[in-house]
Amino acid sequence: MVANYWRGVGLALTTALFWGASAPITKIISADGLSPLSVMVYRCIFISIVLGGWICAKKGMPAFFPSGRMLKIYVALGFLTIVCMGGGYMVSCVYLTVPQAVILHYTFPLLTLAGDVWIMHERPRAIQAAAAILILVGVYIGFDMGGAGLVGISVAGAVWGVISVLGFAGQALLTRVVAKGGTADPIVQVFFAHLFGGIMLLIGKSALMGWSDIAGVTPRIFALMQYPAIASGLLAFLCLFASLKYISATAMSLICSLEIVFALAVTPYLLGGNSTAKELIGSAIIMVAVACSTLGKRKPAAVPRR
Repeated sequence: MVANYWRGVGLALTTALFWGASAPITKIISADGLSPLSVMVYRCIFISIVLGGWICAKKGMPAFFPSGRMLKIYVALGFLTIVCMGGGYMVSCVYLTVPQAVILHYTFPLLTLAGDVWIMHERPRAIQAAAAILILVGVYIGFDMGGAGLVGISVAGAVWGVISVLGFAGQALLTRVVAKGGTADPIVQVFFAHLFGGIMLLIGKSALMGWSDIAGVTPRIFALMQYPAIASGLLAFLCLFASLKYISATAMSLICSLEIVFALAVTPYLLGGNSTAKELIGSAIIMVAVACSTLGKRKPAAVPRR
């Protein structure tokens, strides 16, 4: 139904909105020496406790013991969502310039589109393929990638960036598989993804980096940490996973590209400065691409019976 399609669009758009403010807020937090990976571990702990309590109260203890198949899916979601998509992007930013990291990250709509064809057998429309390419053009222009922007790119940074892109596409497609099977519960999915992903990230950071960075956490920084935990973490991922009940992974990834537009809109208010003409042009191109792919003629995705 058309109403279900627009429900999915609205949920994906909400995700992009929450994610948009996340980058500048994370930059403020990390400026005081706190590792973004520590923020992500905190996010995982927070979400696991909040949703774990809700699941216990509403569904009872049996909900914490999924079938063997679903357990494997949740572990995979944790790895793809937290370790690959989140951790990979953050580590890539250490080795790459911001423009390099961003333009590499925003290849995810194209990869998701390819996965929709080969894995989900949900053939995207031609306008969606064109929109994915146009989004890259908008990012390229908006982040002033001309000239020597891609010269001397770090191999390590590129590898971690590719891991992030694979993580985004992988979690989107896997969530879509579960949604089409009629067993999707966004709350349970977000809980287990952050539980298992958080455990993996906790072990990895403890072994490779340690926790000396948390010594500098102040009440102000702790207050700012609630945004990535509540907004860009809990609420954004609930909306993200729920949207895939109604729209394809390709449609979701295209809409979530508006994250960069929202980021450019709020950054001057949070970090100071003004948007440049190239940023405004790039944002306009991205918005046009997403609008064309969303508003064009379509066949709404069927909603599975629950």
